[in-house]
Amino acid sequence: MKKSLLMVLALSFTLAGCGGGNSNSNTATNANAGNDAASNTTANANTSTNTSTDANAANTGDDAAATNQPAATDEVVTIKYATWGDKAENGAEMKRIKAFEATHPNIKVEIDKSMDWPWDEKLAAAAAADKLPDVTWLFNVPLAVGSGWLEDLTPYLEQDPDFSSDKIYGNLADTGKYNGKQFALPHGLYSWAIYINKDLFAKANIPVPGPDWKLSDLEDISKKLTNYNEHQFGIDGAAGMGDVLIPNFNPSLGASTWDGTQYNYTDPAWAEATNWANNFGYKDKSSLQSYKKEERDKWYGKDISGFNIGKVGMVFDATWSLTWYKQNLKFNWEILPVPGVNGQKEGLVTDYAGVTKSSKHKKEAVEFLKWMTYSKDGWLARIKDESPLATMPLVNDPDVWNAWLNQPFVTPGIKEIVKAIPTGVLETFKYQPGFADFQSKVKDKYNEKFQKGEARPEDVAAELQEQSMQYYNNAMAKITEATK
Repeated sequence: MKKSLLMVLALSFTLAGCGGGNSNSNTATNANAGNDAASNTTANANTSTNTSTDANAANTGDDAAATNQPAATDEVVTIKYATWGDKAENGAEMKRIKAFEATHPNIKVEIDKSMDWPWDEKLAAAAAADKLPDVTWLFNVPLAVGSGWLEDLTPYLEQDPDFSSDKIYGNLADTGKYNGKQFALPHGLYSWAIYINKDLFAKANIPVPGPDWKLSDLEDISKKLTNYNEHQFGIDGAAGMGDVLIPNFNPSLGASTWDGTQYNYTDPAWAEATNWANNFGYKDKSSLQSYKKEERDKWYGKDISGFNIGKVGMVFDATWSLTWYKQNLKFNWEILPVPGVNGQKEGLVTDYAGVTKSSKHKKEAVEFLKWMTYSKDGWLARIKDESPLATMPLVNDPDVWNAWLNQPFVTPGIKEIVKAIPTGVLETFKYQPGFADFQSKVKDKYNEKFQKGEARPEDVAAELQEQSMQYYNNAMAKITEATK
């Protein structure tokens, strides 16, 4: 599996130019399932595709023989689809399905309502009962590959002229590839960011910083925005920024210290980023997380976000929240890239989907997966039907990007984040072999000790270095065996 350090999204057109001349408004939010960096967010994801049924229905005869699959016919078939997205009758998932069915009349898509959280456990149970859906979202891609649940997509993609890594989403496609075989495709692209309350900034006479701001600027602004007597604070979520900040302390590293070959927990950048997140996030009195939950509930109401009600000036969140913020915030807001330190790199997040090996309608399932991931027509339909669509497009097409950038919630700050995608770093949780287990069984336990002051990152760096590589190598061995 190719694991490039920077996970460069190879956009073949100038993103800045695509956004030029657009008049934008302020506001937006959506949500997505995440990892330890996501301490204060929710969940959703998206996808799309180019070409109609006729194009792929032509893949009969020799093509069918090449994939050992029966040729697609005009017979109407029904495929099952597992998603943790909005499954309401008028929700995003149904809109996506209806748009697909309108252009693919021989394929019906039925949401598999038996699939829910905990996602990996439900997938495993479905696999054991031989009841896996045809197409499924994936919370842990390596687990699904190593368990033998997923179809190798490579033969299908090789026959599709619409699929190529430079034309679609550059190296991001490679994150679903293991031992040279494509088992999953990204269907949603998001970025970590800092949302700001522009009204609180204006009230405190604080200029909105530019996109190239520094971590020291965030600290200074947070302190200036804080007024304890009014229960107003500078930032929420700062304690979750550690992993995202690693490449900003050392630009040669990727997320979770991965450098394309190995983890680097013994590099000082990991301890620096972790210490900053714990010291500022949990101890600085301008950070809302430094106060007990009982106090926060007393000030704002039980489980109410101080940022959402206008009492916190900044919050660390991701662009999947754009839709929710757009629809619910009552104040003027903007979004900024995560601040830099020795450099500045955006932290990117992808969601994945795949076709199951047990599917009896693989060609049709691949066609629906295409609609969700790399189809131009699929993305254009989603942008039209699901607006405001928070996920950034995964296709390298100027028409799609222009349509997305022309959505009314796309602010100047969002455009700056889009510009930073090509040098962004992709978080490892959902695609990196062994990392999800390493995080839940090892790293998270130490995070609790760091927070309580019972351990220092510097003192356990060597142990984490050894264990992270052990989990990675064990998971890769299992994947290698499953993908022979």
